[in-house]
Amino acid sequence: MARYPLTTVGVCDNINVTCQTTDNLGPGGMAQKNIALVEQVILEVLSAIEKGEFVRDEGLLPSETELAHRFGVSRATVREALGKLEVAGVVVRRQGIGTFLNQALSRQPARIHEWFDEAHGFVDVVRSFHQVAAHRFLDVAVVPAAELSQQLQCAPDAPVLAITKLIYSGSVPIIHSYNAMPLRLLPEEAWSRATELAISTDSIYKVLELHCNVRVHHQESEVSACLAGETLAPLLACQPGDPCLRVEEVAYSADLTPLFYGRNHFRSDIVTFRQIRRPLINIRPPQPFQPGH
Repeated sequence: MARYPLTTVGVCDNINVTCQTTDNLGPGGMAQKNIALVEQVILEVLSAIEKGEFVRDEGLLPSETELAHRFGVSRATVREALGKLEVAGVVVRRQGIGTFLNQALSRQPARIHEWFDEAHGFVDVVRSFHQVAAHRFLDVAVVPAAELSQQLQCAPDAPVLAITKLIYSGSVPIIHSYNAMPLRLLPEEAWSRATELAISTDSIYKVLELHCNVRVHHQESEVSACLAGETLAPLLACQPGDPCLRVEEVAYSADLTPLFYGRNHFRSDIVTFRQIRRPLINIRPPQPFQPGH
């Protein structure tokens, strides 16, 4: 059975740059207009990486000075663009050494744009490892937000589209997924078909894109260890008391509107997390160990 190192990145704020600069693009530089220069540099760097033009030994990228000369912009613009790419988990900058392509992505440079632009459903991640992916819906219903009202910034009685399903690699269940999306995100005329729309796609991200005309900008996640309980264990084909990974998260749009709440349990013998993040750790007082279900 393959293991799936799910690469997660830190909160990717301000990827859609709106700042303006006074740089002038030189001959051969990027000619797109009405797009912030930082964004143009980001797109050019991503394209060059995908084409294999940039990455040197051990994943080293050209220096800021080289990139500034190539694109006809200032080093400050290049530095800001690389900063955005670092926050998005595409590159890693080492002070005094240089900027390197993230090792988790260097094995598949043709997918750099995909990682930068797209929020992935779990089925897509499994497929990316050349495994047969499938999902099975356990429950899809419109229910009150109840205790999720704070995370979703709505009233407790506000309706949410709740989706519970299992994600499989081949015939093996590896992820138990629960998502809740405010029904208000759908056009009102689609409310009566909400469960049908959810079942017609294989991820909450596609529901948002296809039917709500909105994309996830970033997610705030909390990863913790737990034990499979009497309910969860048979669903994940493991034993009660087996260790699992629990991820709770809230996805946001660019204007910080909550798009969905997620609570996912992963079989820790199959799925691992490789996290690229800013060094921010929240230390809480010790608490009793809670089973997964």
